[in-house]
Amino acid sequence: MHSISHLSASTANLFVANLPLFIMEKLLKMRTSVGCAAHRGTAAEAGIVKGLLDPGLPVKECEDHALREYDRLTALSGDPRRAKEREAVPGIVATGIKELRQYGIPDVVQGKIVRELPGVPVPFLGYIDIHWSQHALTLDIKSQLRLSSEISTSHNRQVSLYIHGTNHEGRVAYITPAKIGVYRVDNAAQHVSDLANIAQRMERFLALSPDPRELASLVCPDVDSFYFSDPQTRSLVREVYGL
Repeated sequence: MHSISHLSASTANLFVANLPLFIMEKLLKMRTSVGCAAHRGTAAEAGIVKGLLDPGLPVKECEDHALREYDRLTALSGDPRRAKEREAVPGIVATGIKELRQYGIPDVVQGKIVRELPGVPVPFLGYIDIHWSQHALTLDIKSQLRLSSEISTSHNRQVSLYIHGTNHEGRVAYITPAKIGVYRVDNAAQHVSDLANIAQRMERFLALSPDPRELASLVCPDVDSFYFSDPQTRSLVREVYGL
């Protein structure tokens, strides 16, 4: 009814975390802006991966690569935290490379996965950050400014989906400019079952109407949510929800 041919863990997590934004992005096809924290993560990951694929490359070159990527991604950003987030990038790259080079050279980077889940009419798609076949290990990289002490529920769902139907171990690496925590995904089957549950609830909600605007009229956004901190996105919220 809404031309959704596939899902992802991030789409399911967005449906749970912020239904008004889900409607804007996935149904109304509005292009919302992300903050520089997200760009910091993308750029830092690029630098880390470069250093893992070439173990002899100086860390400074990996840091510079990440900074160039950050500057490219944020060139038109009005985020007031742009400079602050940029400062964290080199440290995150250095911390990540120091720890993860011990695993060896990964043989899969941004590997596409497709998973069919029971009771869900469309497949889940995703992209694995890093995988080492020799260790049967799938790793997802998350950059932070303050280190998490455990894997979040949303990240557990994401990596559980990646390893579903395999004998691979899933881990999440949370990396700050000074510290790293690598945590193992446990109870993956339950997290995948939860994703299927979310997808089925999503399907029932979407079946209420073929009109995204009518679905939008059923929910209210929390305008103070960090999801809506970008001025452009905040303007779109006003347009759609009148709030």
